[in-house]
Amino acid sequence: MGLDDITLSESSEGGAQSVEISEKFKEAAKKAGAGIKRTQKDEKKAKKSDLLLAGFLVKIIIDKKYDSVLIDLFKSLHSGYPSNFLLGIISLIHIGISNKIREASDKEKIAFNYYSDALINFDDQHLPVDVQNRINWWVEDMILIVSHDYSSILTQQLIDNLNEKDEIILFTSKVFEFFLKEININITVDKAFNISEFILSEVEKEIKKLEIEEI
Repeated sequence: MGLDDITLSESSEGGAQSVEISEKFKEAAKKAGAGIKRTQKDEKKAKKSDLLLAGFLVKIIIDKKYDSVLIDLFKSLHSGYPSNFLLGIISLIHIGISNKIREASDKEKIAFNYYSDALINFDDQHLPVDVQNRINWWVEDMILIVSHDYSSILTQQLIDNLNEKDEIILFTSKVFEFFLKEININITVDKAFNISEFILSEVEKEIKKLEIEEI
């Protein structure tokens, strides 16, 4: 049907529809604009942890003692694990990162100076109190960095990645082994892996409680 075939009544109806479509378009445009603002705000949050991780990487790449954790860190980055979560894991072996996380969450900063003069074997039932506390703070740091002023984009990305955990468990266990070796505590590879698996499962439970905003 051409334009000449439209009757007055049809034209009037079309005008009403045009107004309705126009209102719907305005509403859609408004929602789209709000979505863009949310995305930009979300991306700014993501960039903060990207920059912090980049700063840490510069330090550890030139320090040979961190070589044992680098390969698995890069693998986790390549697999798409968000930088904030990786920072939470790394915080166990870098007190500066731990305190940045805690400061941002209005938590008290920590100090850790424990060292065993004699090599001891890891026993989770009889760990020195200072070591127990440091591990507990580590778990808290991992939860804090992904839950305080969190990015919905990064959080959803993390939840998706945690469906396949073996790679991130391996990285976490390497960090855990590194930490214990630095304070003269020996742990088996299997034990470190199992403890890391348990810790990550607890952290995952907290992550899944977060409300993910649609972007």
